[in-house]
Amino acid sequence: MLCMRTLALPCVLAATLLTACGDDGGSGTGSEGTSSTGEPTTSTTATSGPTTSATTADTSSDSGSSSSADTTATSGAPTTGDTSGSTTGEPGDVDVSVRFALRVGDQDATCDASYDGVGASDATVSFRDLRFYVSNVRLLDADGAETPIALTQDGTWQYESVALLDFEDASGECGEGTTTETNDVVVGTVPAGEYTGVRFELGVPFELNHLDVDAPPPLNDVAMFWAWASGHKFLRIDITNENPGPANGWFIHLGSQGCVSEAPVDPPTEPCSRPALPTITLDAFDATTNLIVADIGRLVADEDVNLDTPMSAPGCMSFAPDENECDELFPHLGLSWATGACENDCAGQDFFSVE
Repeated sequence: MLCMRTLALPCVLAATLLTACGDDGGSGTGSEGTSSTGEPTTSTTATSGPTTSATTADTSSDSGSSSSADTTATSGAPTTGDTSGSTTGEPGDVDVSVRFALRVGDQDATCDASYDGVGASDATVSFRDLRFYVSNVRLLDADGAETPIALTQDGTWQYESVALLDFEDASGECGEGTTTETNDVVVGTVPAGEYTGVRFELGVPFELNHLDVDAPPPLNDVAMFWAWASGHKFLRIDITNENPGPANGWFIHLGSQGCVSEAPVDPPTEPCSRPALPTITLDAFDATTNLIVADIGRLVADEDVNLDTPMSAPGCMSFAPDENECDELFPHLGLSWATGACENDCAGQDFFSVE
């Protein structure tokens, strides 16, 4: 049962919610490209949904494989949780769960299904990987003021300000470099208050993007890492298209480029020139009832996922040779392909919306 009180009272907040490359198009690390996320980013447009004040709910998500905020390893609707305030935060804080969904139109994106009518050629596709990082998640009040969520340091899905959302379960085609565990929730604490929106970055901030691959989870996932210089794949969506194998992969790997270092194994010391770190702002966000939905169908709506530039990595890998595969995709993230930065404050993004 949802507790329909504002964050002025202690209960648990329930809500919901492509990677740089020049890489191998598969799991593991690579040395192509350079990446970072040091340039400041700005907010995107609000998405659909009624504008309401976020309220808290006595819930704990059962999505995600581990969390100290009363979560378990499977995905699903929130269940009743602690009502005494924050379990891990400061006095006066309350627990918060922000839930995400990954879809193709109105269908959940999974490893063991196929999807028709995808992209500019209305292709039939399936998936080999479905993961992305979010960072610096904060709630917004009616005046637009930000309150950061202090993420629960669970040792699996969240580290410092970064969380990994993982929608692959190693079934179907998702068998390489993947695991059965999934996670669709960001958990943490915020001061009690009334919130009406949410803001976050899609990706890993510069100061954490170039750590060793033996960094704490979830930054130690080699399938989401290229090299120290290039950092992490912020978004990894690996598509199987209609072409005959083995040349039937079309991959979306979002990440930073234009990072300068002495060698691929050396991290950059200055921000990368193409950060590719969009800031997503969803103003009409009711914290008790909404999901944050990422729609792959919208992301590739203007790209033909059956076509690829000869002598380039398959799909959009966020680096220059993939211009034909990225130039119509980046705007759906609010990014300029020319600069790799937010365009008009990422106002054009429509990958994420509120449901």
